[in-house]
Amino acid sequence: MTDEALTPEGGEHFVQTDQEIGPWRVVMLWPLDSEGGGPRSIQIEPTEEADSQEVARGITTTVLRKVDIAAAAQQAAEFKPWARLAREATRGPREQDIEQFQQGLAALPAGLSDEYLAVISNLYVHFVEEGQRAPVREMEIWTGTKQPTLKGHLRAARQRGFLTKVEGKAGGRLTEKTIKILEGMKVGEGSQEV
Repeated sequence: MTDEALTPEGGEHFVQTDQEIGPWRVVMLWPLDSEGGGPRSIQIEPTEEADSQEVARGITTTVLRKVDIAAAAQQAAEFKPWARLAREATRGPREQDIEQFQQGLAALPAGLSDEYLAVISNLYVHFVEEGQRAPVREMEIWTGTKQPTLKGHLRAARQRGFLTKVEGKAGGRLTEKTIKILEGMKVGEGSQEV
């Protein structure tokens, strides 16, 4: 997968879903502003742990049949409200949006809860993928939390397995743990604004 595949083109934004099928990673990009329909792109690549002999055999029809587009569509639909809020954050904050976001954070369990770290990790990854030069500064605007504190929260998120690390630069990926927590946060439980 190339970085260009995740970059918004012509102002269009995407939600990314991932599946692992044997030694293969299936990445699908779903248009953020589309309701229904299929993914815009599907990329299949070997996982980091893939057996070289299995990879040498190539992508088989069995692998293709196991791609679960329905499950990925459900996952994308659950992420779209979060992604839309994160996209709004990159368009320049509006006072009411920031206030709404902060209210959503306040509704989460106190402290460095799993839910809080999942939401903060998601916001951070979004700002990085959008090309923000100072993602933590943007997060300070949206969360009302000082940058040194946010950096500590991101460090805790990495240590507790919510966010992967990229050596020497801003970035990382959401882990399965984070994705499951975000999927589990139901609209109407105070989390929809985050």
